[in-house]
Amino acid sequence: MVSVVIITGPCGVGKSSVVFECMELLEEAGVAAAMVDAELAYVHPKPAGDAHGYAVAEAGLRALWTVYQEQGIARLLLGRVAENAEQLSLVERAVPNADIQVFRLVAAPETIRRRIEKREIGSGLDRHVQRGEEIARSTLGEPIDAERPVVLIGRELLELAGWLPARA
Repeated sequence: MVSVVIITGPCGVGKSSVVFECMELLEEAGVAAAMVDAELAYVHPKPAGDAHGYAVAEAGLRALWTVYQEQGIARLLLGRVAENAEQLSLVERAVPNADIQVFRLVAAPETIRRRIEKREIGSGLDRHVQRGEEIARSTLGEPIDAERPVVLIGRELLELAGWLPARA
């Protein structure tokens, strides 16, 4: 059975840091997995009829999943925004017949803004802050407190997903 864990949340909440930490923890435990860290649709201009680039994202994820599957991988960590059913169905189509779990990283608006300000040093700051506020209103996925050290977040997430045994 193929298992996908989507780590979602607003811009700046720590999705990238958490997926990389999860991969470190899985490697330490000898658990085979692959990860994709991206929106998968950074393309300009967007194709006609695909204003958000969802078709491009789906095709990209499908292609990467094919490569990982050929390596015998049955677990995929996916760090990306998944704020609605349309974005979730993109993953369902790209990784067919997968058991998909969604975890939503949650942090205070001040924390998110501070993290975005450290990361976005160019003209994208205001756009990322605004988009982060929009995404933060989503309720898709099980909420995970992202105000803690990344190693604790990663371990909790993998234990909840059943990819690592719970610590006693």
